[in-house]
Parts: sequence; C-alpha cells; structure tokens
Amino acid sequence: MIKQQCVSALGRFWGSAHAVLLMATLIWAGHAVALRMSVGEISPVLLMQLRWLGAFLILVVIYHKTLPRYIPLALQNWRWVFAMGGGGLAGFSLLLVYAAQYTAAVNLGIMQGVIPAVVMLLGWLIYRARIGWLHFFGLCSSLTGILVLVSTGSLATILALRFNLGDLLMVAACLCYGAYTVALARRLEMPPVLLLCFFAFCAFLTCSLFLIAEYVNGNLVLPSVKGSLLLFYSAIFPSILSQTFYMRGVELAGANRAGLYVNMVPIFAAFLAMLILSETMYLYHLVALLMVLGGIFLAQRGKVKA
Repeated sequence: MIKQQCVSALGRFWGSAHAVLLMATLIWAGHAVALRMSVGEISPVLLMQLRWLGAFLILVVIYHKTLPRYIPLALQNWRWVFAMGGGGLAGFSLLLVYAAQYTAAVNLGIMQGVIPAVVMLLGWLIYRARIGWLHFFGLCSSLTGILVLVSTGSLATILALRFNLGDLLMVAACLCYGAYTVALARRLEMPPVLLLCFFAFCAFLTCSLFLIAEYVNGNLVLPSVKGSLLLFYSAIFPSILSQTFYMRGVELAGANRAGLYVNMVPIFAAFLAMLILSETMYLYHLVALLMVLGGIFLAQRGKVKA
C-alpha cells in the first residue's frame, strides 16, 4: 500500500511542470550556497570537473543498459550535444563557480533571476518571437534590478563603471544559461536523464581543459573533507536531479514558461544564505529582488505573440 502511494506520488510529481521546476530551483538555490561554502575548500575548476565526471559516471552505472540505444542519435547530432553540454552547462557552471569566489551567495541567487529575461530576449533575436508591451516593461524592470544589484545601489558606481567581478561573471553565466534554455526547447527525442548523461560528459571535457590551466597557474586546491561533501552534493543534486527536473519542465511547459521559474532561485537563495551562511540582505538587495520579480510578474501577465 505504501509502495503504491509512493509510486503514485512520484508519478504526479513527474507529471507536474510546477512541481519539477520548483524543485529544480530550490536545488539550484542550495547550490549557490554550496559554491560559496566551497571557497578555499576545493579549487573552482576542479570542483566543476569532478562534479560533471561524477554525474556522468553515476548516470552510466544506473542506465548502462538503456544508454547504448541512444548513442547513435547523440553521435549524429554531436555538434548540438557538445554545444549544449560543453558550452551551455560547462560555461554556466564555470562562470558560476568563478563568480562565487568574488561575490556573496545572495548575489549569486538574485543574479540568476535575470535568466528568464535573457530567454525572452534570445527568443526574440533567434526565433523572432514578438514581445508585447508588458513583456517589454518586465524585461526592462528585471535588467534594471540586476543593474541595481551589480552596482550595490550606487549611482556613482554605475557612472564610474566599477562593478564587482563576481557579479559581472554572473551576468555572463546568465547569458550562457539563457542560450542553453532556448536551445533546449528543440532537444533530441530521448529521455531527459539520458540526454543529460551526454551533456555531462561534454561538460567534463570542457572543464578538463580549464583544469589544465588551473594546475599550470598553481591554483589547484585538492578537496578537503568539507570540499568532498560539497562535491558530492554538486554531483548529484544540481548536476543530475535539478537538470533532469528542468529538462522535464521545459518538455511539459515550454522554454519561456520554464524559464520564468528560475526567478524562484533568488528567493530561495536569499533565505538559505541568511539561514546557513548568516549573510546580510541590504536594502539594495531587496530593491533588486523586487524589481527582478516584478519584471517577471509583468512578463507573465503579457502574452507572447508568435
């Protein structure tokens, strides 16, 4: 009886775009906190390289009987697969972990709120999807909120063009993941978790190249006990579970609607950073958060015209 109830609950969860996307954003928010905790415990590129290697090996062990069936399809579309894994996922994760070296977890979370605006903008540029007025004002509000955040609410900082390096890296990371989300809408016909396996391998290859540079520059830091635990979390939760949930959400709701859920990341991240890291939220954090979420609310009220 209990087993049937669990199976039924999992079925309802997997069939609900709201549930899978909300869980994905909660895990990503926790990842922002974990990355901030990893500073000094393991070098950033090594963390990302081992994260994707671990995710790949875990998926291979679990799906070793099913995976070979889809290898020909992946090889036929290897350019797209590598662009998504080696470019999209690896690029976002590397920029994210570098940003964590310079900025707070609260900032890491709030900055990810700009991803839906990037998805909307790229959809207009690539697919020529027309943006309504509410979408336009929502986009402007979100981008202005990010500007408030990276300038720490200082007009002098904006005029002098002095921004925190970590926040600027997060802007680049959001552009990278926005492009990944838009391209994900036209994914290959295979289960999301198996597609993620190919992406993870490509992300591992890209991170390995950057790891060589990290070693040559003398910046390699082997994981401590705490670093190993954070690596374990990164390899399973944000690498496998959240990515699988997100791809399932895109499959159920489409790229534009799925992208909007990313704006739950700053809310979850802000509370987790205060709870776990005892970080402080300043007034400019709150202003930026309200502007980002307000922009997404306006975008949701409008209708995208094909």
